[in-house]
Order: sequence, then C-alpha cells, then structure tokens
Amino acid sequence: AEEMDSGEEKKEAGGGGSDDGDGAALPTSGSNGGLSSSCSNAQSEESEMRGVHCKTSLAPNTVCVAVPRKCLITVEMGQQTPIGQAILLSDLDLDAPKHIFLMIYLLWDRKVNGHQSFFAPYYDILPQTLSNMPIFWSSEELAGLKGSYLLAQIADRNEAIADDYHSICEVAPELADIATLDEFKWARMCVCSRNFGLQIDGHRTSALVPYADMLNHYRPRETKWTFDDDRQAFTITTLQSILAGAQVYDSYGQKCNHRFLLNYGFAVEDNREVDGFCPNEVPLEICVPPDDPLYDARMAFWTRGEDGMHAGTAGGGVSALAAAVAAASAGRDRGQDPTAMVESALKAAAAARERNHHLSPGGGSIPVQTSSVKRVRVCVSNNENTRTLFSML
Repeated sequence: AEEMDSGEEKKEAGGGGSDDGDGAALPTSGSNGGLSSSCSNAQSEESEMRGVHCKTSLAPNTVCVAVPRKCLITVEMGQQTPIGQAILLSDLDLDAPKHIFLMIYLLWDRKVNGHQSFFAPYYDILPQTLSNMPIFWSSEELAGLKGSYLLAQIADRNEAIADDYHSICEVAPELADIATLDEFKWARMCVCSRNFGLQIDGHRTSALVPYADMLNHYRPRETKWTFDDDRQAFTITTLQSILAGAQVYDSYGQKCNHRFLLNYGFAVEDNREVDGFCPNEVPLEICVPPDDPLYDARMAFWTRGEDGMHAGTAGGGVSALAAAVAAASAGRDRGQDPTAMVESALKAAAAARERNHHLSPGGGSIPVQTSSVKRVRVCVSNNENTRTLFSML
C-alpha cells in the first residue's frame, strides 16, 4: 500500500478488535467482571506501566467490562464545545479531525470545569508525562534511532501537531488560554493511544473509554470489544479462558513496529503472527531515473492510473506494481518467465498511455504532470511475492 499512517485508533476497528492502552479506572455502575487495575510498581504513583488483571477466573464469552455510555467521551462532545464549534465553522485542514475534537473536549473540560467535571477522576489518573512516546524524546534518546525512517515520521508528527495547534488558535484564540502547545501534544498522544472507533446508534464515531483503555496489547487477541446498543454500554468480552491473577489483554491490531512505537510508545520484540507473518515494513522511495533508456515506457507503467482516463484508480503506479507482482507470481506457478511478464506489462502500459494521451483542440499534446517518486511500504516477509518484488526493483 502507499505510504499513509491513518488508523491511530487505539483498538482494532470494527465490532470487536482493539489497539493500545495505558491506563485509567473510572468507577461506574457497569460490571467490571472480576477485574482489577494495577500499577506494575506499587511504590511509584508516577509509574506509566499499568495493566488490568483478573481477580477471578473468567470463562470464554464473558463480558468482563461494561462501561456505561455516559462515561464515554465522544467526538460529538468535543464538537459541542465553543472551540469545537469554531473549528466546525472554519475550513481548517487538520491532521486528525476526530482526534482533535476528543483532544479539545479533554483540554476544555479539564480547564473549565476542573474538579467539578464528571470526568475528573479519569483525568486525575491519566499519565502526566508520556516519556515512552518518541515525540517527547530528547535528542540523545532520538540518536538511538539513527538510520531509521521513524525519525522522519517523528518530525512529521511534531510538525503536524504544531500546525494544528496554531491553525486552531487562529479561529479559536481561546485555545491558547486553556492549553499550551506542549499540553496540546500531550492530549494528542493520549487520544492517539487510547481512542476506540465505535458505532453508536448506527453512527460512526471515536471515543475515550475510561478503564477500558488500561488493557495492554497482546496478539493473538484474547478479548473483543464493541458498543452494545442494547446495554447502552461499551463492553469487553473474553474469547478464551483467563485465569485468576492473569493480565487481561487487548489487541491493538496487526501493525508494523514503527506504528506501535510512534503511536503507543512500545515495540514488540518478536512481532509475528501465529502463522509466522511479520507485519514489520520497510519504507522505500522509488523513482524512474531520467536517464533510463526505457524512461517513457517505465514512466507510463509507474504512473498508470494518474492521467485523466484513470484518475479514479487508487495507487497509480503502485497499484500497477502490485498487479505485476501478482501476475509474475502466478506466471511462475504456471512455469512462465516472470521477467517476460513484467516486460509485457511495461509495453502494454506504454501503449495505453500513448492511446490515452490528451490532445488539445489544435492537435498538440497537453502534458500531464505526474511525479515519478513514490513511497511504498514493503513487508519484510520471506515469501514468493516479496522475492518477486525485489527482483523487479
């Protein structure tokens, strides 16, 4: 897939997945199913290492957590604040709009209502620092990532957060009165690592769910979550037996370690699925050298889908490349030469581009501006498709 870093939702999207956590326990009228929250270092109230453990053994298909709807902080609540209304009335191009509205409510409610807020107990136990998040690391700590593309992503994230902050301050100056840029960054990463993508009353939204966001990550997943319209509550249900005293985990999804570290502040040492698949990715910037003897043919293949006739085709040359990989792999299975199949695809793409070239009323060609540089992510898995891809590159 083309380089993009959407989906910062804490848990796997859908009616039962999940994504990252790091603590809060707001007592509610809902059932906690025999669970208790804990700090891994009882000597230190400042510890950011938190988790949820069973007080009693849990059978499969047990609703072990139920958080009433009134205890959820939703996107719509942020939109209803004065700052949220100003953002909605503006034409701001924000980096993560849903996250922004959750952040706005968190910052606004803490400042305006303080200890009188219904959510004050939740705010009080949120980590005051997020030292495990790379965007807060010192230059000495970041030096440990030298040579990694993650450094560029950290810089991009810091820039995007600052841009959002200053843009919102222009349409809602009161934001500067309730939060500094550093506090805005803190709220962004709290929301980034904790929010759940939910469907409530048929409407897609995102929410902060106190207590539920304490579950740590583990795969394969042991629990599933959803918003239960009948209960009018966010629920977590066990998928297997969990013994008394054991930690109860959530799955933050199948992700590359760069996303785990950037968004959640941890990396998985052996990041492999049960079937051996490793979702870790390597970002590659690929282009067609201008002095390539086959430049026209290769550019036609690489930018296919980006001209007027195929503008709706997502991915352009990246999609064409993926299709060629699949075709080459299938050809090998049939005993055909994959290199010949790639050459054939290049010729076909060049011919198609020639046919679809835009002509002006006077008969002259109108050049279509496209970029030959593309960033793609490649999963580093030892399989036939990956080997075919690298042989092509």
